[in-house]
Amino acid sequence: MRSGRILSSLRSMVDGLRSSNRRVWWTSFAMVTILCGLWAFANPPLAGPDEPSHVLRAVALDRGQLTGRSLTPAFREQFKHDRLDYLLVRVPAFYASNATSCFARVGNRTAECLRFTNSTREVDGATYVARHPPAYYAIVGVASRVTHPGTAALYLMRLITAAITGALIATAITALRRAAAPKLLAVGLALAITPMVLFVSSIVNPSGPEVAAAIAVWACGLLVVSRAHERVDRWLVGATGIAGCVLAITRQLGPLWLALIALAFLGIANRAALRNLARDNWARLWAFLIVGACLVQVAWNVIVKPLDVSRSGRARVNISTTDILRIVTGRGFFRYKEMIGVFGWLDTPAPAATWLPWTAAVVFLFFAAVLWTSRRYVAVLFGLLAAVVIVPIAIESATYVDAGGLSWQGRYTLPLAVGIPILAAFALTTTERGRQLVTRRFLWVTGIVLAVAQALAFAQNLRRYTVGYDGAVQFWKHPDWTPPLSPLLLTIVYLLVVVAFVAWLLGAVPVGAGLNGGGSGQDLVRNRRATDQYAASNASSGSSHAGSG
Repeated sequence: MRSGRILSSLRSMVDGLRSSNRRVWWTSFAMVTILCGLWAFANPPLAGPDEPSHVLRAVALDRGQLTGRSLTPAFREQFKHDRLDYLLVRVPAFYASNATSCFARVGNRTAECLRFTNSTREVDGATYVARHPPAYYAIVGVASRVTHPGTAALYLMRLITAAITGALIATAITALRRAAAPKLLAVGLALAITPMVLFVSSIVNPSGPEVAAAIAVWACGLLVVSRAHERVDRWLVGATGIAGCVLAITRQLGPLWLALIALAFLGIANRAALRNLARDNWARLWAFLIVGACLVQVAWNVIVKPLDVSRSGRARVNISTTDILRIVTGRGFFRYKEMIGVFGWLDTPAPAATWLPWTAAVVFLFFAAVLWTSRRYVAVLFGLLAAVVIVPIAIESATYVDAGGLSWQGRYTLPLAVGIPILAAFALTTTERGRQLVTRRFLWVTGIVLAVAQALAFAQNLRRYTVGYDGAVQFWKHPDWTPPLSPLLLTIVYLLVVVAFVAWLLGAVPVGAGLNGGGSGQDLVRNRRATDQYAASNASSGSSHAGSG
């Protein structure tokens, strides 16, 4: 009897949380932010990839230093810096300490060796990201102005990053309520939020907000173009526009990713949808703002040159183009694993129990879309897959000689790669057979697989810093390094929150969703009918093009 009352109360609470778009957004925001926040506390300060340099950039920018100044000969001699991409900034001594060098890139060395200076005097610090776009750093750097120099400021910077990611992913989740088959699209969205996405969103690094913005652009943008043939949904247009502007100005390659995503949208949009969007003032306004943001970013890239890899300080490599392609292509599988989860300074790969089932789920969704959807969607999916593979190879091959070797990481490709599961799921929503795929058993299996994979990745990352990557499995018993919260408590809380998040995403949010977010059955019917009409229009358009070719 008591368990029945508890379940009834729980259902009532969930029904209340999903009763409006606003409540769905805030609930999703809280869950994603908490997940990223738990990652933030599970990682030692400055233990994220390039985090020391990103922190210096943020602190210096909020002290009025737009980039920095060239290294002095004395500084080069003292710290043995020969990289030309380093610039000097003036910051409190705490932020300039090279504390993580004792364990970075050494997986079995714990964070016990981490030491910081307590001095608050200002000193010169060298950062190799001083030329990176300033927008993200200006926001997180505020933490260094409202708190004293110390680990509290670092954790606050991380939490700001987590909140930015939470807001963007919450927007994508809320957009599910406007889909014809929200549960199916939720599966694609869940697969796009890999452990690596949560990890890079928990450290001081613009990669997290960049990927989160891309997820929101993919989810909201696909729904915009699928519904615009009937009417332009201004909420979706605004959400896509905000996320697009964030993606454009967060990192150097934002305009490139937006251009490729736009090509994918054009590939699936019919003429009626494009015509209605072109005539809508709200859509034109946001298109203008996105283009403006892209131009600002391109101008920064041209003037400040953050993409100039010749400043790396490494000797140029004189090898043939064939050898470069062989080396770069040979790293493809590791680059892929980095998109699922390789944490720290590329020294903490997620266990096979994380990336293997994750891969199986993405492959299943991709080929289901290939087999069951129209030729137009199949062509766009394979085009997107080709871009995910070829674009990083082309960029790294072109810069290999000047960069002195390999310079690409898998997370750099994530803004484009997250589109594969989202687009595959969206394509399946346009077919009756695809919508029938989502049964209760399918959702249960998917949810369990993803929740376990996320939890194992988190636990392995925490294990690496407490007892070493190959240390004791029960890492919480005798840890060499202890995070602000107990390792066992962190792991248990993360498991509970990630299970709740997966259940919320796959089970709670989509139920009763409709065109207007109100959840009526008529809304669902109208939304599904509109999507079927759009799919039929695309199919007939594809057939006519094939015949004329």
